[in-house]
Amino acid sequence: MSFTTLAFLAFFLIVWLGYLILPGTVRKVWLLAASYLFCASLGALALAALMGSTLVTWLAGLALEAEKKRTAEGPGGGDEYGTRKLLCLRARVFFAAVIAFHVAALGFFKYNSWGILLPVGISFYTFQAIGYLADVYGGKTKAERSLLNFALFQAFFPKLAQGPIERSESLLAQIRKLPGRNVRDLERVRSGGLRILWGLCEKLLIADRIAIPVNAVYSQFGAFGGVEIALATLLYAFQIYCDFAGYTDIARGAAELLGIDLTANFRRPYLADSVQDFWHRWHQSLSSWLRDYLYIPLGGSRKGRLRRAANIMITFLVSGVWHGTGFHFLAWGGLHGLAQIFDIKRWKLPRPAKQLLVFLFVDLTWMVFRVNSLGDLKGMLVILATDFRLRDFAGMELTVFEWLLVLLGILLVALKDVANERGFGFRRWLLSRSAAVRCLIYTGMIGAVVILGVYGAAYDTSQFLYTQF
Repeated sequence: MSFTTLAFLAFFLIVWLGYLILPGTVRKVWLLAASYLFCASLGALALAALMGSTLVTWLAGLALEAEKKRTAEGPGGGDEYGTRKLLCLRARVFFAAVIAFHVAALGFFKYNSWGILLPVGISFYTFQAIGYLADVYGGKTKAERSLLNFALFQAFFPKLAQGPIERSESLLAQIRKLPGRNVRDLERVRSGGLRILWGLCEKLLIADRIAIPVNAVYSQFGAFGGVEIALATLLYAFQIYCDFAGYTDIARGAAELLGIDLTANFRRPYLADSVQDFWHRWHQSLSSWLRDYLYIPLGGSRKGRLRRAANIMITFLVSGVWHGTGFHFLAWGGLHGLAQIFDIKRWKLPRPAKQLLVFLFVDLTWMVFRVNSLGDLKGMLVILATDFRLRDFAGMELTVFEWLLVLLGILLVALKDVANERGFGFRRWLLSRSAAVRCLIYTGMIGAVVILGVYGAAYDTSQFLYTQF
């Protein structure tokens, strides 16, 4: 049940209307039931994996907190130092064992050779579970006593398939307060509705149309010249951005209508002036998770330049492995790790020049990310180096009118990001307009999605790109 289907629209309207009618004490049960139904629509294995992970993590959190409490209180008499040390060791071993369980489960589903499909959302809620357990172990948060609250924290359907990867101090804290939350706030309805509508525009008007020439070139790159490969690679940068940002906007908008604020995942990433800055702007919930739960525990930048470089490489190699099973994902992570170590942020260049260089680097590494294998990457690079000409532009499968729509969509996204970077917020501007102006613009956006959006099985709109990770 993808966000772009009529089935999801009907599902969400029923969930939202029921949520508005039901008393506060029942809302969490209603949302959990809806979230499990949504997960079940993605496959029985997806639901079973989610429920199993949730139960294990909830019990582990309670047990871990109990171990930590026993360690803090001490044995009270006898060899207190030795006993306290043993208790501390037990807590560490237990924590390591639970984390190992989650990593092993994720690794099994990602890399098994028996054809068992990856349960939708497991990469995201597994990282969320690990972060929660690390916070409990570190004393940053208390273990959640309510299984209902924790289950909803893990399963909340707007963020289930592709995140954001939420923290307990944010999402879990909001879930605890749901019964007393005002969910009939008209401003939240306006804001959430606009996020959903803009997300649909990003996905159906821009990302899915760009996917047509990108898929055509990357699936049969030998039939194209270097010009088409370069153009497809440039387009892919905007496809993956609009696809993932579109999902995030729909997820955040749906959550906002249900009284919950999810983490923003993007902040104008292609305007970054260093690779480090790019990762502060792109997939922010994953970037901050890797920083807080991997890079910093490894030592961060506190133990010298060589150790910092090693920690950065480990972090980005893990990011590559998290994204996929092919060696090209590992290579993509490694390239970004090297770029972080030898970043251009200290280069004495004008900011626009740095922004251009960073975008070109990110776009070239998107090629490594997008190919099916390192062999395909080698073949495409050979064509780029030896046959940079236009060979089969018609084979990119778009009409002149559709190319104009692609160009218009990219310009619209670019203008929005540039304006927001300079302090002019389109959302604030639009939400402050009169009801008549808003209705006119909303009608135009809805009409564009319905009339110009890319639909149909031939275009494979059933999944967002990051669902496969």
